[in-house]
Amino acid sequence: MELEQDEGRVSGARYYTAKPIWPWLDFSQCNQHWNDMIAWCVEEYGPTPVDGVWTPGAKWYSNNAKFWFREKTDIAYFILRWGK
Repeated sequence: MELEQDEGRVSGARYYTAKPIWPWLDFSQCNQHWNDMIAWCVEEYGPTPVDGVWTPGAKWYSNNAKFWFREKTDIAYFILRWGK
C-alpha cells in the first residue's frame, strides 16, 4: 500500500505521519485494513491514550486518516510493515 508521509505537531512536539492511500476498494475493505493497522500498532507500540487523541507526549495516534508517530524509528517500522 502506498503511504503518504509528512510531519505535524501535537502540543508543540514533532510527529511523523503516514497516510494510507487506498486502492479503489469498497469502503468495508478499507475499514478492515484500517482496523488491521490499528491492531498491529497497539500490539507493537501499545495502546493509545485513554482520553483520546492529542494527549501530550503519546507514542502514537491515529487521527484524520493518518497514523502519527513520535519517533522516526516507529514510523520506519510501520512503513516496512504496511508500505509497498
